[in-house]
Amino acid sequence: MNVLILHTLPPDFVAEGRARVEFDLNVPVRAIAEVLPEAMLHGIRGEPAELIDVLARHQPDVVFNACEAPLGRPDLEAHCAALLEWLHVPFTGCGSEALTLCRRKDVTNAVLLQAGVPVPRTDRFPCIVKPAGEDGSAGIHAHSVCADEATLARVRALVDGPVVVQEFLTGREFVVSLWGRRDPDCSAIGEVAFGNGLQLITYAAKWDPSSDEFAHSPVRYDTDIAPAAREAILASARNAWVALGLRGYARVDIRYDARGLPCVLDVNPNPDLTPAGGMHRAVLEAGWSWNRFIRTQIEWATSSAR
Repeated sequence: MNVLILHTLPPDFVAEGRARVEFDLNVPVRAIAEVLPEAMLHGIRGEPAELIDVLARHQPDVVFNACEAPLGRPDLEAHCAALLEWLHVPFTGCGSEALTLCRRKDVTNAVLLQAGVPVPRTDRFPCIVKPAGEDGSAGIHAHSVCADEATLARVRALVDGPVVVQEFLTGREFVVSLWGRRDPDCSAIGEVAFGNGLQLITYAAKWDPSSDEFAHSPVRYDTDIAPAAREAILASARNAWVALGLRGYARVDIRYDARGLPCVLDVNPNPDLTPAGGMHRAVLEAGWSWNRFIRTQIEWATSSAR
């Protein structure tokens, strides 16, 4: 089988306040390539003609899609998947529709609510202000949490573009990793172990290993979760998967609200595959090997195309 591992290259310059590591996929794609030594590995800037040329030259039977930010723009994440679909090339991970949908937190929340999946309410303080069209915790900082209308107005004014304003939930936060061909058959639940007064995953907590926020927001998989609570958390995550039309693998972030409901905070249809973190760690915690996970993704992509 002719496998192509396709990934986007980091831009020459990143916007102020963004970290280059967010766009540099060298480490995760090398980890994928180690499992698939027979595969071709190719990085692209993300121009449509460039992608078409690469496909024409390599003629892959299947693509492991690691294109996260064509031309350095996360908002174009779905475009490579859409082009692969248009060209009838099977690929791993979520399709373009799910990737597009999950780019907009406001639309995602509306779809989840329509499907009966709990999300934080929009009429409560304290609240949190998030950019509606960003991922990777971009634009989220400690001051994103607002206690009153005056603070909310000030924070909203600092964010370019549309925002999502939701009740800031203070319950336990869980990271639910899911994977399956079409249905979310496999899962692992980690809990964010906040420390030193940190209350939320900020941009620094996700992308700056030298920051205090990164140090005080590790994810633990040895956490104590009662069986009934575990099932409720998994049910919310799996229902989100179904409602949003996910496939392959994804991550769902969940917190308890004051009513004791596990609410979906965010859905990431293209989560981090870096070794020792993200999906990589989750599949190991679930008893899978990394080799099995990567090769199974290839199998699912090719079988779904038949």
